[in-house]
Amino acid sequence: MRLVRVWLKTVLAICCAGWAGLATGHEGDTFRPFVSAGHFQDSNLFRLARSEYSSLPPGYAKQDRYALYQAGINVDWKPGRQQVVASAAKTLIRYARNDFLDFDGDDLQARWNWRLGNRLSGQLGASRVTSQSGFENIGLVDNHERRERRFVRAEWEPHPRWRVGGGLGTLDNTHSAPSQRSQDVRQDNQELNIAYLTRKGSRLGAQLRHLEADYPNMQVMALVPVQYVADNSFRQDEFNLTGEWKLSAKLSLNTQAGWVKRRYDNRLKPTPLPAPSLVDRPDHSGVTARVGADWSPTAKTRVNAAFYQELGGATDINASSVLKRGLNLDAAWLIREKWQMNAGLNFENRDFRGDPGALSGLTRRDDDTTNANLVVRYMPTRAVSLDVGIQAGRRSSNLANEDFRYRTLFVSVRGDF
Repeated sequence: MRLVRVWLKTVLAICCAGWAGLATGHEGDTFRPFVSAGHFQDSNLFRLARSEYSSLPPGYAKQDRYALYQAGINVDWKPGRQQVVASAAKTLIRYARNDFLDFDGDDLQARWNWRLGNRLSGQLGASRVTSQSGFENIGLVDNHERRERRFVRAEWEPHPRWRVGGGLGTLDNTHSAPSQRSQDVRQDNQELNIAYLTRKGSRLGAQLRHLEADYPNMQVMALVPVQYVADNSFRQDEFNLTGEWKLSAKLSLNTQAGWVKRRYDNRLKPTPLPAPSLVDRPDHSGVTARVGADWSPTAKTRVNAAFYQELGGATDINASSVLKRGLNLDAAWLIREKWQMNAGLNFENRDFRGDPGALSGLTRRDDDTTNANLVVRYMPTRAVSLDVGIQAGRRSSNLANEDFRYRTLFVSVRGDF
């Protein structure tokens, strides 16, 4: 009840501030503060298999209610032909039963959209986000992830229909939980792009991309009878063809298809284990693709769909990478001027690649995950929005104790001033 009372007081404060902010807020303001509060009820917080329900440690609760509070400011400053976009937000998560998971996070982002003359433009930016990891892949672990990103991009227009550009970027991910330290990584990437714009506004392009990922901590794969470890560091090269087609005023398509080749370093790095044995990660190469469509059948409805096959990272001990194949569907319906309904459905198959030959008897993992959500939004004013919704999902796996089902009910309110 204490959590509910706090949430109701926050909602009331947001609504009052939102209506008061209408007297001073204007379209295009440079500084836009915001606050939000949400209350969630989750039927399976740790995404446990049914066989694990009875084995929860003391102090852990399968079902829980938690509140999520956020406050921050958005900046959109346009001095001349330049644009500076920035945001800063603080996030608080408070659990009713698993209160040892209470978390304070932050989100800082800044980007300069620069332009020199009529033909040279680009972006320069950085961000730092501290968040709490989801439990679907790490189980009963309270892990805090910190992501720091820096990037620079430039694009030159040698002709009204041609674009040539490139970019550099770095990403540093660190984790607080000792069991997740093997996933600490620094990524450096470089890319080159060329694109052609057609008379009808479509865009056709090609991209070369190189990525180097350094995992400083070895991943422990087994301790008995031999101490096996693996090096997750890799180098990856990609070649992609991209396209954006405006087929009509109501329908547009966007695609990216290409070839990716990942090569693992497979080096034995310092580890606290006394006599580790290195297990080589196998290289991977193959086709990746993503096809998306945006369709607006009426002035009040919108549908988005995407099919994809992409290569990602994996934390499973019997895998070096994961090949993801999936489908996303999202739809929005403006019921009335102040009422909107949103629905989503996604399905993803994850094929965990990499088979450590030194570890016999392990099965290569394969998962199917389905999630669906339905949200109704009410906007009494342009400054305040109220969301009520439900999300449900399930995962089936060929490994024991990797299946789960969950259902989440939520209500949230946000005020932008």
